[in-house]
Amino acid sequence: MNTMTMQDKSATQDQVLAADKPMPKTIRRSVLALSIDDAQLGDKAYASFADAIILDFVKEADRDWQTDLKTRMPAAIYAAGRGGAEVFVRVASGSAAAELDAVVFGGIAGIVLTGVTAATDITVAAHCLDTLEVSRGMARGSLEIDVEVDTAGGVWHALDIARASKRFGAFYINELVLCRSLGMQTTATLAFDPLEYIKSQLITVAVSVGGQALGMSYPLSLTGANVDEDTVKKAVRIARDTGFKGAVCAHASWIKHCNAGFCPSPEEAAYYVKVIEVFAEGLKRGMASVPIDGNMIDVPVDLRAKLYLKWANRVKARDEAKAAAHR
Repeated sequence: MNTMTMQDKSATQDQVLAADKPMPKTIRRSVLALSIDDAQLGDKAYASFADAIILDFVKEADRDWQTDLKTRMPAAIYAAGRGGAEVFVRVASGSAAAELDAVVFGGIAGIVLTGVTAATDITVAAHCLDTLEVSRGMARGSLEIDVEVDTAGGVWHALDIARASKRFGAFYINELVLCRSLGMQTTATLAFDPLEYIKSQLITVAVSVGGQALGMSYPLSLTGANVDEDTVKKAVRIARDTGFKGAVCAHASWIKHCNAGFCPSPEEAAYYVKVIEVFAEGLKRGMASVPIDGNMIDVPVDLRAKLYLKWANRVKARDEAKAAAHR
């Protein structure tokens, strides 16, 4: 019989910890941005079946915009969340304190911070949220801070930014704005992804702190074009294989493809079940590796199957929760 030494057990534990890192802590395959000024906000959010909605707002120069937003935001948050989506509000780091005071109310999952150039932008926002959670009867530490990467500083200081607060959840990549910030062309005419290195960096940094990165593959990531279904499906698959766990959808038509593509497919999930069952049976017979469909599976493969099956099950639970909100 094959016995496992203490060293083997330690290695297995390390494999579990390492393998668990790429799994998203929240299921956020599809994100749709909507304006609180949209008269159809509630209907669009309800019908979208998106995992998350980002609310955008305009600070009207001819009125007290803070009072105006405080009056309107609770209803907008409720409308955006009717379909079971997590609700976020997009906030500018340069005026975060004033904007957060006007838009943070019960019902939101967090904020998406733009214009971030350094870790201090995160700590300032986190301090504001600490105060607002207490004053508005929200659970302490419950609000997430996601970062929309759109500046050179945001890329360069990505690790410090991700480590700045336990509230950090995800990097979003605004490729159009980022390309402008970097002085790069904003038309998708190249045969390669000019931001490939940056995307890999942000994915790696986010995963290293237990977060995730959301983005689409080039050139759709830059153009945001309303293209045919096969093109969207291919783009989502490439983005998932790159390491992204979801994307901001430029069009509502992308959502179903992101929901289906940024997770294990039913066929993959069925295969993971088979791997786990076959390997468990092999262990009972004292085997360290077991053949399946012409391949050999061992402990790392079994661990990966369990983690990806967990991912698939969490996706299923997320979809069931959204479906319940539609009943």
